[in-house]
Amino acid sequence: MTNQELVATLAKRLGWTQRQATEVLESAVSVISSNLEEGNSINIQGFGQFETKKKGERISVNPVSKQRFLVPPKITLAFRPGQNIKDNLKKLEVNE
Repeated sequence: MTNQELVATLAKRLGWTQRQATEVLESAVSVISSNLEEGNSINIQGFGQFETKKKGERISVNPVSKQRFLVPPKITLAFRPGQNIKDNLKKLEVNE
């Protein structure tokens, strides 16, 4: 689903204009992004949890040249789906 399709679906379901749906969606993404940048986790009831995780530095090896190099530490985004999403996906797997 593209951003335009998401906005159109939201607008249709809520009875809003596409401009209103776009503003609400942009505001929600902005709030989520700013909280994740501050290191806070976001829990959306019935959907899942977004959180940042810190990965330490590590040594990696190039499989061709066998050269070892240091991979610097970084912060990644993790998503853990909620139980409702997990249950719905299990139902889809069984039915296919």
